[in-house]
Order: sequence, then structure tokens, then C-alpha cells
Amino acid sequence: MALFGDNDGKTEKPTPSRLTEVRERGDTPLSRELVQGGVMLVAAIMMMWFGGWLVDAFAQVLRTGLTVGLDDRQLTEVPGICRELLHALATVGPPFALFVGTLVAATALIGYGQIGLRWSNQVLGFKLERLNPLTNWKRVFNVQAVVRTAFAVLKLGVLVAVLWLTIGHRLPALLHLHEQPFDVAAGEVADLAITVLLWVAAVVTALAAADFFWQRFSFEKRNMMSRQEVEDERKRSEGDPAIKMRQRRARNELLRSRMMADVPKADVVVTNPTHFSVALRYDRKRDAAPVVVAKGMDEIALQIRELARANGVPLMEDPPLARALFRAVKVGQTVPERFYQAVATVLGHVYRLKHRTA
Repeated sequence: MALFGDNDGKTEKPTPSRLTEVRERGDTPLSRELVQGGVMLVAAIMMMWFGGWLVDAFAQVLRTGLTVGLDDRQLTEVPGICRELLHALATVGPPFALFVGTLVAATALIGYGQIGLRWSNQVLGFKLERLNPLTNWKRVFNVQAVVRTAFAVLKLGVLVAVLWLTIGHRLPALLHLHEQPFDVAAGEVADLAITVLLWVAAVVTALAAADFFWQRFSFEKRNMMSRQEVEDERKRSEGDPAIKMRQRRARNELLRSRMMADVPKADVVVTNPTHFSVALRYDRKRDAAPVVVAKGMDEIALQIRELARANGVPLMEDPPLARALFRAVKVGQTVPERFYQAVATVLGHVYRLKHRTA
């Protein structure tokens, strides 16, 4: 089997729902190298700005502990011991809390800044198959593993080079530090440590930028979809077009049957005379204006006319009014005010015919 495998016809970019699904399973484009490098860089900067405060606080506590007298009666009692411990905590606590809190905040910001804040129960759950080497061999021998190994070797080589360039020319001075006073030697070691930490963090962060883009690219490549998968997902999200068409047809049939049931209750049917039919009802007791109870064109218009004739509903030919009402008024709505005069003329004519017949 090829190391890199093939795409199996997966040529489409992952959809938002697919990305959400894989992220719920714990698969994210997180660059851990960027987190490590960023936190290391923040630690180096914190040591440059606040390292002196932290070292002085520890030195003060250590100095107090070394100079305290054993014959001091206050330190042989519980209240005195508690006061000394609280004083040491108040001295070391603020710089230490600032340093640790900043590193925790940087870790969360760099980590969640890449993938967002997400909660997945599937990642926390225990799965026995994760312990089976036969089912996990692909997780060991894949492109990700090869890239991680190559990146680790590259990072190790770069770090060795950085350490040599940083410390190499200072080795003679470091070998004679024992000849220097303690304060001078400690200062030299601290300065060298911060310098090395800063350079290493900067180089690791720069290398991690490449890993960040690789993780994004790899995440998209391993979640590519085939056209059939995209189509199936669209059907799941939007519904099968065939089913939706059948539902729409059934809904239209139901509305048409209800509309046809109201035709016998109409007062008049305005026709085109062949293409359009609009049935109107006007009941002064419940209608503020004439209401369109049914309308249709072509075949449906013919059915409305036949149903009206069978139930003795008058048919009035008025092509302009029929077309205008068909386009402007929905079934169940009242006639707009601009049609009042034309509709009143039709209804008046119908009422006169009914009165004459009576």
C-alpha cells in the first residue's frame, strides 16, 4: 500500500457540516508546535521584563530562611510560623502568579485561537479500539507521522545550531565562571539563559508557522469529499428533491381541493373567458370586501367554470379584470381597493340577474 494513499475520487472541499462533524470527533488543525513555540517565546519575554522581580523575591525569601535564628521564640510557636509563611507567600506569590498566569493565558489563547472553543464528548470517551495496534497502524504510518518526525529532526538540528551560535563564543568565559564572584557569575548565567531561551523560542516559533500552515492544508486534504458525498449531505440537509416535489404536489392538491370546495359558495366567477377564472364571494355580514375564494388558469380555470355551472354560480366574462385579479390577489384575500369599482359593477350585474330571475 502506498504511504500517501489516494484520494478515492475525493476532489471536493469539505463542507461546513463535515468540518463540524470531524471537529466533534477531535480532529482539528491544531499546531502543537505553534503552541509550544509561542508559550516559550512569551516565557522568554516575561523573564526579560519580570525575571528580576521573580528572582529577587525568591532570593529575599531564601535569605530570610538562611539568616533566621533557631533561638527565636516566635518561630517555635504556630502563630509565628504562620506569619513567616504568609510573609514568604506574599513576597513570592505576585511575581510567580503573574508569570504562571501569563503562560496559562498564552497557552489558551494560542491553542483555542487556532481551532476555536469547542467541546466534544467523543474525545473524552474511552474507546477500546484505540488500544488495538492492528486498527491503529494507519495512525502510526501515515503522512502526519512522517511530517512530525521530519519536523522533529529539523527542529533538533536548528536548535543545536542556535545553541552553538549563542554559547559557542562564550564557552571560554563560562569555563572561568568559578573564578568570578557569586553575584557576577549568577548574572552571567542568568543573562545567558534568557538569551538562549529567547533565541530558541524565536526559532521554534518561526518553524511552527510552517507547521501551522501544514496542519491547515493536511486537515483539509484528509477531509476532502467526493461529489457523491457532497450530494448526499445536501440531500440530508435540504431534503431529497424527489420527496420535496412529492410533498409540494400533495400540498398543492390539498389546497386545490379546498379551493374547489369553496367554488359553490361563490357569488360570481370572473372569466377570461378560457385562460383565467377567479371566483368571488361577498357576504356583507362577515366580509369587509369581496374575497377571492378560488382562482386558476387553463385546466384549473376550466374546472372552476364547470363546477360553477354545476352549482348555479354565474359566470361573467371580463378578461382585463380576470387577469388582474389572478395576478394581484391570492386565494383567501380580499380584493384591493383599486378593484372595488370593477368588482362592484360585476356583483351589481349578478345581483340584478338574480333579482330578475327571482
